[in-house]
Amino acid sequence: MDLAEAIRLFKEKSPRASNRQEAIQLYCCVELEKRGLTDVKIETDMPGAYRTKKWDVGRVVDGEPTLGISCKSIISNHAGTVPNRVDDMLGEAANLHRIFPGAVLGYLFMMSRVDESKDTKKKTEKLGGMTPERLEKLRQDGDMWFERLVESVNRASNRTGPDDYREKFEAVSCSQADFMCEPYEVVVHEGGLSPDAFFDRLAEIHRERFP
Repeated sequence: MDLAEAIRLFKEKSPRASNRQEAIQLYCCVELEKRGLTDVKIETDMPGAYRTKKWDVGRVVDGEPTLGISCKSIISNHAGTVPNRVDDMLGEAANLHRIFPGAVLGYLFMMSRVDESKDTKKKTEKLGGMTPERLEKLRQDGDMWFERLVESVNRASNRTGPDDYREKFEAVSCSQADFMCEPYEVVVHEGGLSPDAFFDRLAEIHRERFP
């Protein structure tokens, strides 16, 4: 299963499903295991400075988190969600790194190219439906918000070591999915790591810190 297939399974589930991220989480586990990282599990409780948080994918050895991956997505309400997602990202890493500065953290992000919120759909109906012109405008808006998020996320990535900023992640990979295509397209942002490079990087850093 590749990322595109994992995203397809994610998209098929109800937005309210508690296990909607499961296919993406399992995809991460398989990719890490290919690179020699065993004992990685989904929905892993990992202690932090302020609270214990359930990470999408984690590895804990003798009570110490050595690796964690946060899998996040934005399907609707791009304008309202992008700023909050960046704030959440910084808090996740800082909470864990404050106590476990050596933990290797990855951020795997996926965003729909077209906003699927109810407000967007209502506006589309008022404008006469999903015409080619309307679709192009929605794609342009989605591209703008994707670029804005990637710019912020990249500034909080590439953490160099335990002494680097606590709120940063060791590796980040951002993808955009255009669900208006059939089959839909998944595009990895050119300024970031591909999924393969993302998992390679996490495994490499983990071997260095936890030989």
